[in-house]
Amino acid sequence: MEFVERNRNVEPHSESILFLYLQDANGAPAPNKKVKIYAGPPPTGEPPYFVDDDPNNPNRRSDGNGKIQFIVANGAPDQRLDFWVQVLGNDGAPESAPLHFPFPAAQARWVIVTAAPKGSASPDDPNAPVVTPELELDPRLADLVRVSVKSAQPAPDSKYWKLISAQYQDPDESGGNINIIVFVQDERGAPLPGQRIIQKFPGDQATAITDERGHAEFPMSGDSSFSPDRGENGPYAALVDGLPSDQVVGMGLPLKRHVQYILTYRRATFTSQSAPAPAPVPTPPTATPTTPTAPTPPPTTPAPTGNLRGRIMNTQAGARLVLKSLNRTLDALVGSDGLYSFTNVPVGSYTLELAGVGVINPALNITANQSVTFDYPPPAPPPAKKVFKHYLLFGPGTQPGTMTNLILALDYIVHFAPVVGFSIDEALNAERVTIVGGTSAVSVQDEQRLRDGGARVARLQAADSYALENLFQQLLASGSPFPV
Repeated sequence: MEFVERNRNVEPHSESILFLYLQDANGAPAPNKKVKIYAGPPPTGEPPYFVDDDPNNPNRRSDGNGKIQFIVANGAPDQRLDFWVQVLGNDGAPESAPLHFPFPAAQARWVIVTAAPKGSASPDDPNAPVVTPELELDPRLADLVRVSVKSAQPAPDSKYWKLISAQYQDPDESGGNINIIVFVQDERGAPLPGQRIIQKFPGDQATAITDERGHAEFPMSGDSSFSPDRGENGPYAALVDGLPSDQVVGMGLPLKRHVQYILTYRRATFTSQSAPAPAPVPTPPTATPTTPTAPTPPPTTPAPTGNLRGRIMNTQAGARLVLKSLNRTLDALVGSDGLYSFTNVPVGSYTLELAGVGVINPALNITANQSVTFDYPPPAPPPAKKVFKHYLLFGPGTQPGTMTNLILALDYIVHFAPVVGFSIDEALNAERVTIVGGTSAVSVQDEQRLRDGGARVARLQAADSYALENLFQQLLASGSPFPV
């Protein structure tokens, strides 16, 4: 098997980290793969000036998400660093060419690469044929922990969620983690973000929303322990919401051991050959008496539900929201625009928690067939009268580049005399606000907050300092402080 790069993203952050996500030929995560990490000059990394190739270090194996993570620097490196990662087989033989992760001097970034076996279909190719893989089922699920698959029964030629991979990580492979990990893909194997996953357990259920990698996970509790040798099954089941879905049932912690389950679903079209054979569950032979078929119960009326939506300011995309009642827990993720939503929420009283902050609303009442809107923090009412005519808003003073932008704006400031500052709250008191810098300086959410507060907002941003200086000079020459 030879792994090749399939996708690459670079994101500015406060630290420098390389991420490598390994997938199998079906797009499912490839866990427990060895890698060699080293640093050296391009174009090949030879001769290396740093090598970390300890095959017994669990941090140098892909985790249950197929992820390798390595911290290059706690911040921006002082000089350019070039790191390389090579996938290894169990015998230590290379299974990929070295994958390059460059980190320029004075730039903190995440470099995120996805790799998959050579020749596997690319989900980004719209002309590639749609092929739904058969289920890859870890035999240990049935043999060791009595986990089985309950196949969906949709109408012919209709869409459903097909389980294409179910893997088991024993205590030696799980790294001490105890999660049910779920990945969701579209028909071509591309990740599906924003998809609701359901975890069932006796008397209730929990939900989670997939992130940008089509990924969600549920921690298993200590009281999910069961004894497979006694014929017991775990209490958890998992499925994908919105369409008929295959279910994986009987998951839990066997005798409280730390294990993980990794499930991959793909949206597919059901045919008579689509349904996989359920995983066999070993049971002792017993004589089962014939009993009459129970009458079909009458259909039940669905419980009334409502919706919750809103905007979360001053937080990063993907931040987790948790909506809780006495007997229910629901999850959602904050979008890149700050928006979030919970749909089909059972009627009742809930608290809303934001990861890293805590409870942001202790009493949200969801009513039937109604949508509740809650923003955090609540939008400040616009001042009765704007105090400033024009506010020139820079990013935080501690952020790299802010002082440079301020120096470039000095002639503009002297000529037009705007109020100059670094505070969103202060800028809310201005009739017009000109933002200097990109969204890393002043976020899209904060820009919208200024607009909601009644300000007319413009933004000055450029590819580099030279281009930004030219923008200021053009405004000086035009005689107007406001960009068109």
